[in-house]
This record gives sequence, C-alpha cells and structure tokens, in this order.
Amino acid sequence: MRGKLSWLKPMVQYGLKAAVLAGAYFAVELLTFVLLDPGEWSALAFGALWALLLSALCLCLPRTAGRIAFGITYYFYLSWALAQVGYYSVFGRMLWLQDIFYAREGAQFFGDILGAFPVLWWLGGAVLLGLGGILIWKYPRYNQGFGPRIAGLSLSVACVVGLCLLPEAVFLKDKSIWGTRSEYAQSSSYRANYNTMYDAKNVYNITGIYQLTLRDVWRHQLYPLTPAYRAEQDAQIGKLDRYFSQRGEKQANAMTGIFAGKNVVFVLMESMDDWLITPEDTPTIYKMMEEGIRFTDFYTPGYGTARTINSEFCANTGIYLPTNGKYVFNYVTNSFNQSIASQATANGYTAEVFHYNSPDFYSRGVFEPAMGYRNYNCYEDYETDKDRLYDDCLLFDIPQLNELFFRDGQTFNTIITRSAHLSYVYREVLSHYALKQYPQYRGKYGSEEEDCARVKAKLVDDMFARLLSELEQHGQLENTVIMAITDHYTYGYLNMEELYAHSGVEDLLLLEKTPCFVWSVDCPSVEVTKTLNTADFVPTMLNLMGIDSPYNYLGQDAFDQNYEGYALFPNGSWISDGVVYSTSSGQPKILRNTKGKELTEEYVAQMAKKTAEFIHISNLLLTSDYYK
Repeated sequence: MRGKLSWLKPMVQYGLKAAVLAGAYFAVELLTFVLLDPGEWSALAFGALWALLLSALCLCLPRTAGRIAFGITYYFYLSWALAQVGYYSVFGRMLWLQDIFYAREGAQFFGDILGAFPVLWWLGGAVLLGLGGILIWKYPRYNQGFGPRIAGLSLSVACVVGLCLLPEAVFLKDKSIWGTRSEYAQSSSYRANYNTMYDAKNVYNITGIYQLTLRDVWRHQLYPLTPAYRAEQDAQIGKLDRYFSQRGEKQANAMTGIFAGKNVVFVLMESMDDWLITPEDTPTIYKMMEEGIRFTDFYTPGYGTARTINSEFCANTGIYLPTNGKYVFNYVTNSFNQSIASQATANGYTAEVFHYNSPDFYSRGVFEPAMGYRNYNCYEDYETDKDRLYDDCLLFDIPQLNELFFRDGQTFNTIITRSAHLSYVYREVLSHYALKQYPQYRGKYGSEEEDCARVKAKLVDDMFARLLSELEQHGQLENTVIMAITDHYTYGYLNMEELYAHSGVEDLLLLEKTPCFVWSVDCPSVEVTKTLNTADFVPTMLNLMGIDSPYNYLGQDAFDQNYEGYALFPNGSWISDGVVYSTSSGQPKILRNTKGKELTEEYVAQMAKKTAEFIHISNLLLTSDYYK
C-alpha cells in the first residue's frame, strides 16, 4: 500500500511549495488591489492565475535557477506595484513601462511627494519586501522525479488557458451593462479598454497588475515591431483625412485677426491653478484676465504621464502626448509644420523659448527647435547663483536674454515659468525662496500648503508685472499680445479635501480646469464659457493672430460657432455643454448637468464614441507623422 502511494508525498510537497510562492505573488496583487480599489474582482482572478503560473514555472527550474527567477520576478512586480500605487495616490493616474524614461525628470521631486503615499503603502510594502527575502533564503529544494515536473507543467498550461479565456468572460459584462448598443460598447466597454490600452488604470481595473504589465509589454513594446503594426499605421492616413473632412471648411469669425501683426508672448504657467488667481495674491494676472479674453471652462487633460511636457507639447503642436507612454523624444524626427511656432515663423516671426532649466530636461534643447523655435534659451547658461534661478524675472535681469527677447522684427517669445511648481511645504526650495521675498505669507492662511501655493503664485504674478513693465520700457506694450495657459492643476497638493474645497469641485476630473487667457492693451474684454481643451489652444491663437494655417488640427477654434466645445480625457471621461461624465472612480457617472440637458442613451453613446475617436486620432497624428 505504501509503495502504491509513494507518488503522493512529493506531489503534496510540490503543492505546498507552489502554494507558498503563489501566496507571495498574490499578496503583491492583493496589496495593489486594496490600495487602488479597482472595483472589479476580475483583477484578483487575473492575479491568482498569474501567481500560480509564476510559482509553477519557478518550481520547474533547478533550485538555484528557480530562486533567482523568483527573486527577480517577485521584486520586479512588487517594485512596479508600489510605484504604480504611489504615483496614482498623487497624480490620479497609472504608469506604462515606457514612462520610466521620464523618471529622471521627476526624481528631483520624489522626496516632496512621499507624504502623499498611504500608510498601508509603507506598511504593506515593508512586509512584502521582508516576505520576499525570507522566501529567497528559504527557497524550496528541487523536486526529484517526473511527478512534480508534470504537475508543474500541467499547472502552467492550465493557468495559461485560464488567462486566455478570462478576458472573454469579463467582456460578457458589456452586454449586461450596455445591452445590445454595440456603438457604445465599441468605445466605452471592458473590451475596448482592454484592447485600446488608452488608460492604464482602466486596464488595471479589469486585469490587475500582472496582466496589465504583460499587455503593456506586448501592445507598446513588441507589437509595434511587427509587420502587422506597420501595415496598420500605413493605412491610417486615409482615416485621418476622413476624420478632418467631416468638419467642413474653416470659416472666419468676428475674432479672426484681431491681433494680426502684433508681437506675441506665449506664457506657459507652471502649476497656476484657477483658485490661485485672486485680486490680493495675483493682482496683475487677475486684472489681465478681467480686461482680456478669459476662457473660463478650459481644461488641460493629462495625456501621457509627464504633465508639464504634455501640455507644453499640445499647446505648441495641437497634439497630446501618446497614450502608450512613449517619450516625446521618440517623435523628434516628425514634422511639426502645423505648430504655432512654425506657423508664426512661416508668417514672418522669429520664435524663441526662455526657461531656467537645462536643455536636456525633457529634451527641450532638441525638441523646441523641432517644434519651430530657433533656440531654447536656458537661464542656467548665464547665471550660476542657484537662488537667482528661482526667480522667473531673471529673464529680464540677464542683459543677453533681455536683448534677445526684445530683438528687432516681429517676435514670438515663449516663457515657461517655474515658481509655482510643487511641493507646497515651507522647506522646499521654491517655497523657501518665495517666503524670503514675502515672509508675511508664512502662516497667513492657516495651512502650510496653502501658504506656499499662494506665495509661489505671487512670484508668477511678479513675472507678469515685470513683463508688462519691460514691454512698456521697450516701447512694445502697444504692439504685443500676451497668451497664457497653465500646464496642469496643483497636483502634489497633498490635502486633497482642501484642494477640492479651493477649486469648488467634487471629483478629480474637475480639478483639470485651469486658467487660460489672452491680453493686450486694446484687447476686448470677453468671457468665453464654452468648454475647451489644450488641443484647442493652437487653432484658437492662430485665428486671433490672423494666421490662416493650411493644416487641420485635433482641436478647434474656440470662436468657431460650429464647434460645440468639449474636453475629452484618456480614461473615457468627458465634459461638454454643461455635462460632466466621469470615470475617475472606476464606475462611470454623471457628475453635473448644469444646463438640464436630456441625457439620452444615444447622446451618452455618441460622446463615448467621440472620446475614443479623439484619443485614437491624437495618437495617429504622431505615429503616422501626419503633417510631414
């Protein structure tokens, strides 16, 4: 009897070993699930299958090789999961692997945002780090005989089959939610989110961290190398042509060319949220907005992951960063003849960019010329005193830059400010510098974060005041128009309840509304309440400048009466005509309907389709190099 059951003992031992390793892998998924709260139990199902598969594969290897394989895979996924949770807790978005290329740009601010990470992130991360070390140290001995090997291979095959079938099982929920409305399902369903990969959080909600990572590697790294992908891209030009042909011909309007012939100063305002602009703290900006054209329902959606370069790129080119996480430098060889700087240059302007940071940061030294500027001018090349580099007014204090800014001829100058950047604590270098200039702000608002945010905003206001003064001194105030846009809201503000209160909103989506305005001495005072997005900036400003660009843009002219206006987000959320449709919580819902619009199923389906198409077209404009 004992001989007949001799096979049972190694099989039971194998099962226990696999359970222990699988439990460790699954603990990583479970911690991520608890912290990200996807609201979809399928994420845990995917996680369980992957935990079993990885443990089975490790146990099929000799002990040393298995130990190495377990250590590498376990700590890779644990590190990646912790990075995802930490990033999401601050920015409300998840990452693609390609986003690692942006790590250097964000590393200097990492210490400032650690306080935003949940307590469970620290505790769970510490426990799982220790658990991995114990399991590597006590890794199971190699299984002798064919029985355990066959069991391991059988378990692996079963898991692979399960991972292939599980997505189709999840997609069955589409019919139960949306019925037979295929149009809606094609653009806003579980299947669409899984296949299009526009938003990492939407995919994670369905699949969990392991399957998300595999999908990321395949869709964004391997598939683009295949002939099928290249053929697919070659066929997209016609699709883009058809998309733009549906709009009809561009028409002049009452605002066309009102600033024709004027010099242009384009200011990209770092982190200047709408609640920071007040008569007391930012009197210059407040006055300019009241006197000029103010876009009061303007949104800067976060495509890609790096928020500043996303808005900077879109405000210059009319295209958002790709949703696949690719670095903007991947497209440096594209043609950007449609960009605002290129169009200005083609119409007699010279274009220059001014910023404090080094040219290799976000590859601006290469990319700004690619977008049509003559040069990217870095303050660090002229000033070695770091304290002075904290002041955006330094542009006008450095004689060489001042002379270049006020050069002869028709000029298009872009200024990228720095002062309002995170973080919002007294010890942070920008906050410390700002409080040295205005010490009365320490303790002024009863909140350290609010004190810092508002005093930094005051420094940005000082830059605008100095700009107006310099323009007047150089005799160019009458002949200059200033166009200003914010790159993103004050992310990095850790007290989210306080931030919601400041902004007067109830959802992360609505935080994306940011200031955008145009001012000149003779500018009409106009409030534009139409919902707009960053992609609308280029066609709107070119219209005001009287430049008739021959190119079609993803966005549209804000003053075009045929454009209803909208802001469309990569996670499927959208805002249009007083309706706010949010997927930020993982479950779609209508947050606002200020105009009492009848929200039929057809209308919601139409907007979902429009959102998906908008994202797809934006990506295609880059990958197909459409403007070449």
